[in-house]
Amino acid sequence: MFRHLPLPLALALSVVLAACGDDTPTQPSNALVPSSAQSSLGATANSWSPIAPMPGTAGQGPAVGVVPNATGPSKAYVFGGTDGAGGSGAATRVYDVATNSWRVIGNTVYAFNLNGVGNIGDKLYFSGGTDYGSGSLEWTNQTWAFDPVTETLTRKADMPLYTANGVSGVIGDKLYVLPGSCSGNGYPSPGYCAQETIRKLFRFNPATNIWVTKASCPHFHRGGVGGAIENKFYVVGGVDDQFHLTRNLDVYDPATNAWKALAPLPTTLGGIVGAVLRGQLFVVGTSSSGIRHYAYNPTTNKWVAKAAPSTYGGPAAKVFLNGTTRMLVLSGADVDIGDHSQLYTP
Repeated sequence: MFRHLPLPLALALSVVLAACGDDTPTQPSNALVPSSAQSSLGATANSWSPIAPMPGTAGQGPAVGVVPNATGPSKAYVFGGTDGAGGSGAATRVYDVATNSWRVIGNTVYAFNLNGVGNIGDKLYFSGGTDYGSGSLEWTNQTWAFDPVTETLTRKADMPLYTANGVSGVIGDKLYVLPGSCSGNGYPSPGYCAQETIRKLFRFNPATNIWVTKASCPHFHRGGVGGAIENKFYVVGGVDDQFHLTRNLDVYDPATNAWKALAPLPTTLGGIVGAVLRGQLFVVGTSSSGIRHYAYNPTTNKWVAKAAPSTYGGPAAKVFLNGTTRMLVLSGADVDIGDHSQLYTP
């Protein structure tokens, strides 16, 4: 599934996207044993706690999306990934925050380095990504909606371009996507780019199933992170068109269709991951002096240092546990390293 070859418009997946009120207390037989210390996970402010390891070995380049449960806990759904040895594709995995347990869905998503995942209503939307389906690196323009009620993955309108390495945010029930790379494999045919780096912003409306192009970002953010805060789309970090690490932080306002540069990161960060929690953007990455963790406050336009983990991976997403938000940072095992997924409590 999710190859670049033509696919049916709807593919079944045996997965539930944690729709509101859809959690069930009974775990499937292939779930990992829940942690006996789940109640203490992330109990201390500004701290990190290890979680149960993610099943499988496709720990590099997956995407994660979350639909919170009405009672507070979340389930995180991990799509795609690569094993670190050139093999792409992985079965969809589900992490239940309330029980600190995993289950494997089945049905492989052959993609990694997607443009992120956005939660609109009770569905998760994701687009783009890369794959080694034909033996060489290829990009996709596919868009998918995952329905927790029918447990199906439905293909939606294709993106205007073949893209990957991007950031997604949701504002007003619309998905905003800032890709970080664009395929030139078919240039100058429609959907391809003359150069791989890209600053174009796209918006997808699920109600009309239409993509539109919006104002271009002032900086390149390949492999950056971000999200929506107070109806604005924030994107930070990644690499620029010269493949240099960037500290730039940019914000997009849908009301004016305009971008604005804000306070840059205190230091350059490689392998940046992050999520929006409590109205702030939390990011983790590797600097020249080690792993660093910062939180950006839009009200003050300032970054504040936070407790850094001893090790980390990606991707990251906001989850809910015991009535409060946490940041889930997933780093599944691959052929070279073990799992070190964690949960951060602000």
